[in-house]
Amino acid sequence: MTALPTLTTRQVLHRLEHLPLLLLLLVATPPAALHAAERPPNRTLAAEQQQQRQRYTGVWALVDNANNLFNVRLSADGQAISTTGTNGVPVGGSSHLAAHQLYEQGRWAPWGNGVRIDYSDGWSDAILTGPAGPEQWSWAPGASRLEPPSNVGKAVQLSGAVAAAVGVYRIQPAQADQPLTTVSLMSNGLAFNAIDALAGGTWRLDNGEVEITWSSGWLTRFEPRAQGPLQVQIWEPARRHPSPPTAIRPGQRLEAPTP
Repeated sequence: MTALPTLTTRQVLHRLEHLPLLLLLLVATPPAALHAAERPPNRTLAAEQQQQRQRYTGVWALVDNANNLFNVRLSADGQAISTTGTNGVPVGGSSHLAAHQLYEQGRWAPWGNGVRIDYSDGWSDAILTGPAGPEQWSWAPGASRLEPPSNVGKAVQLSGAVAAAVGVYRIQPAQADQPLTTVSLMSNGLAFNAIDALAGGTWRLDNGEVEITWSSGWLTRFEPRAQGPLQVQIWEPARRHPSPPTAIRPGQRLEAPTP
């Protein structure tokens, strides 16, 4: 067998200088790096979608077709819950509201350069990043999501204590024989419930607690929590905090779909 010639370092470098650039890249690239380079599109798409989920998770202020403000909370697990009901956004002075008029549930996922929320009643909202910042696009049930939206507006992401408080709650009324009632809090300071004839009210933050003054004269206070039970203090008309509450009842923020 003929022995292979031994090359000096200088000779090896001289020969490498005359190899095509592509071949040099292939020779210099480890096999593992080549294998990884075969999949950048999929890995990039997955990374972008994860960034979108992180970017858009939270509470947003949007408007409906009548320019009424409502809020939607986008949870990390893809659940969405808004403070607009099946009949649209409640307005000040509303009376005798049912639970389904106070909130809407749905799912959300990355879509284009933002996210799309599909609600149980067939409506869809998209929050997209435009030249002027986040924008809201809305489509009515049955409309193609590839057609121009029926409503376009500015989308604002909330933060801090207001974002932690805004949302939909289930609370046991002061009357122990009554079923749980639904309460919604909007970022414009309006509050609504599904128990009083005069269903509206206003809310504010006071020393880390939500205080709701109802049009019916009742007062409600609690410390908002993302998870776990709430301790809700309730005062009947003509009684106010800091006097002892009329009743202390359990509550919780509504996040996931209910049976």
